[in-house]
Amino acid sequence: MEILPLAPFKVVIEGIEEEGGDSDRLCYQCGKCDTACPWNLVRTFSVRRLVNQAKFGVVPFEAEELWLCTTCRNCVQWCPRGVEIIDVMRAMRRILVPDGVVPASIPNLRSFMTSIASVGNPWGQEPEARANWAQGLGVKEFNENTEILYFP
Repeated sequence: MEILPLAPFKVVIEGIEEEGGDSDRLCYQCGKCDTACPWNLVRTFSVRRLVNQAKFGVVPFEAEELWLCTTCRNCVQWCPRGVEIIDVMRAMRRILVPDGVVPASIPNLRSFMTSIASVGNPWGQEPEARANWAQGLGVKEFNENTEILYFP
């Protein structure tokens, strides 16, 4: 029987902590995040399981659940321990992004991530074209005297 070292998990735990997801250690698995998550109205989705996996450094590399979280913060509002679950989710995503690991069930995610990294938006448009949608609509241009800036 071969004994495998736990070092890879330790590296992942340290990575999650470096990315700001270190509050996962506060979680005591009460499950309130699962009941608060709107995804559970339409499919089985366990925020609690993802936080537990993060706590032990087991990142679900191909799990679409990690990418389906909309970061609505409903889970955070209901958490009695104040676990910043969204920070944990983002930290796990940040660990996977450099390697281009995305689930096959979300086909456009990789192209969106590439576009955001290269030009700053998911549509792949040049930054100079960001305000083109407002041409001819009478939307004022932003300057130092502008009080409110609307940018969809």
